[in-house]
Amino acid sequence: ALFYRNKGGSENEKKSIEYLNQATAVDPAYALAYAQLSEGYLRLVVQSVLDPKDGIPQAEAAARKALELDESLADAHYALANLKLNGWDWATAEREYKRAIELNPNLAKAHAGYSSYLSVMGRHEQAIAEIKRTRELDPLSPLGKAAVGERLRNARQYDQAIEALKKSLERDQNFPNLHRSLGRVYAAKGQYAKAIAAYQEAIRLDQDTSIMEIYLGAAYALGGERERAQAILKRLQTSNQYVSPAKLAVLYAALGERDQAFASLEKAYTARDLQMQFLGVDPDYDSLRSDPRFQDLLRRVGL
Repeated sequence: ALFYRNKGGSENEKKSIEYLNQATAVDPAYALAYAQLSEGYLRLVVQSVLDPKDGIPQAEAAARKALELDESLADAHYALANLKLNGWDWATAEREYKRAIELNPNLAKAHAGYSSYLSVMGRHEQAIAEIKRTRELDPLSPLGKAAVGERLRNARQYDQAIEALKKSLERDQNFPNLHRSLGRVYAAKGQYAKAIAAYQEAIRLDQDTSIMEIYLGAAYALGGERERAQAILKRLQTSNQYVSPAKLAVLYAALGERDQAFASLEKAYTARDLQMQFLGVDPDYDSLRSDPRFQDLLRRVGL
């Protein structure tokens, strides 16, 4: 199961979940498998592959089951912390990440999760220190490599982010998340042609999700290729797959449709869209920050 998870991409995550479900069927007391199942379901929701209405209850049930079977399992506290972070329960998220690290200081992903929390809170130096700790503990983890770029991007340290991601890509050309993260840094820097090339490579390597299409569409819009961006928007508006309204707002903003962007963010707030956690730090929303409606949203999300 972990072999597939570490390869990255949504199809591999689905295979990982399949194997973990088989493991819990064989051994219903296998706490670690439940904790990892929770992670898998949540990851598919974050990637906009699974509708939160389906994925979140499954992720929560698996995390609760893991804790019920073994309260001292660091992975179970980590899984619960992820759910709390994505549910905007900031205090509980921090407490559960710290508990996971306390139970197993060498659990790399617990440091990565805590780093994500710190980044969302705008505590960038601490976030970068935690993600570097993740890399020390698990230098081969491709997920950790991509996360370094994301943390540096949120801290507006774009050149360091590009350097770190390119270094990781030298060793792991086929990990889609690295190309996606690199594209996002290029887009934040205003280098749209480079961003588009990176996104297209991520999509080719199995990141063909609505979020990837949104990133690509926004780069087209900001790079002056409005027709291509409009075509992507039209496709997403009529798509049967789940589309994160918080992410769709990024495409509206890139097209200069501010009111539509805020309508989409309101929809995201009502639906408690997981992507809303990044509202305070994600450069994708920078063009909307000066609007009083944005500050009001931040306040309501607790950021």
